[in-house]
Amino acid sequence: MPTIGQLIAPRRMGRDFRWLLASSWTSNVGDGVALAAAPLLIASMTSSPILVASGAILQFLPWLVFGLHAGAIADRFDRRRLVMAANAARAVVLVALCAFLVTGLANIWIVLASAFLYGTAEVFVDTAGATLLPMIVKPADLGLGNARLQAGYLVANQFAGPPLGAFLFAAGHAWPFLLEAVCVSLAIVLISRIARTPVPRRDSTPGGTRVHTDIAEGLGWLWRNPPVRMLVLIILLFNVTWAAPWGVLVLYATEHLHMGPVGYGMLTTASAAGSSAMCPSRR
Repeated sequence: MPTIGQLIAPRRMGRDFRWLLASSWTSNVGDGVALAAAPLLIASMTSSPILVASGAILQFLPWLVFGLHAGAIADRFDRRRLVMAANAARAVVLVALCAFLVTGLANIWIVLASAFLYGTAEVFVDTAGATLLPMIVKPADLGLGNARLQAGYLVANQFAGPPLGAFLFAAGHAWPFLLEAVCVSLAIVLISRIARTPVPRRDSTPGGTRVHTDIAEGLGWLWRNPPVRMLVLIILLFNVTWAAPWGVLVLYATEHLHMGPVGYGMLTTASAAGSSAMCPSRR
């Protein structure tokens, strides 16, 4: 009988896939912890809806500002090392935030700046990390590999992480971010075990293309393909309308519903459960 490990990551997919999977799952635990802890931290410092919503905006604004650049840069460097370097930057931001919280020097502006810096590093982690799977497994195993990565995201990031982050926040404001720093650091160690993989390089020397040239080429292709262009616009509008209430949900949950930190963490988990339950009907 195959072991649980072989069912999750079949031996034919290789050791590199197991290291990638372990790194992704570990990182998602930390991100799930912050999913509840970060809004709670901001809400504990201010009751302003604008500042609370700014925390979510500043964490995801880097995707709009640096997302296209991250994709072009990932084509020019070792993606495994790029993920490691970006995760190291995330760990540094988290350790610094913990130091400010422990010493009592943290304020709303330091927290917002940390959210932006963390989100910027996360853009490069997710962009480069998403391209590692096709370089590690065979094309026939891409579906299974993506399913395992997505399962880790749902369980660790959406279900287990938020209530854990809320519980740790109730115990002490710095604890969830310290755990997140540990998870990110461990993810670096795990992904470093992946053997170096060949990377298609498009250098920025005079004989090659530049980053902005690649971005312009991609945007031009998008504009010339109406179905894809419409899909991008739909996803953009959906995410804007979906994120709008979530930006201030923590204030509604804590100040109007009086749920407390742990209750807010369970609320985010309940939302994830509802989204998962709706998936079969969408197919």
